[in-house]
Amino acid sequence: MGRFTDINTQEWKAVRPDVAQGVLGTTILDEGVRMTVTRVLPGSGFAAHHDAYGHLLYFLSGSGVVGVNGEEAAIRPGLAVRIQAGEEHYYRNTGNDELTLLSVNIPQDGR
Repeated sequence: MGRFTDINTQEWKAVRPDVAQGVLGTTILDEGVRMTVTRVLPGSGFAAHHDAYGHLLYFLSGSGVVGVNGEEAAIRPGLAVRIQAGEEHYYRNTGNDELTLLSVNIPQDGR
């Protein structure tokens, strides 16, 4: 990936089909920290799961619900959610339009 990237020209791939349905992503940074632009189809999302790395989710458009360790919040544009390594988490698109977000995977050592 170069310095400037038009994500509309990138390949969109299924994200984590083991725990997600209707979730597509294109990675825009993969240098220790991984950043993926993610699209979630209506009625789709991630089932509750745990990862060995942390996340930062930043929602750009759409609506839905996100949960972390038993706490739940309504998704709206501008919502940021920090998930520590090992915490149970999920999100779902409950709206009629595509949900978009930036998903940042953060290794346990923070680099």
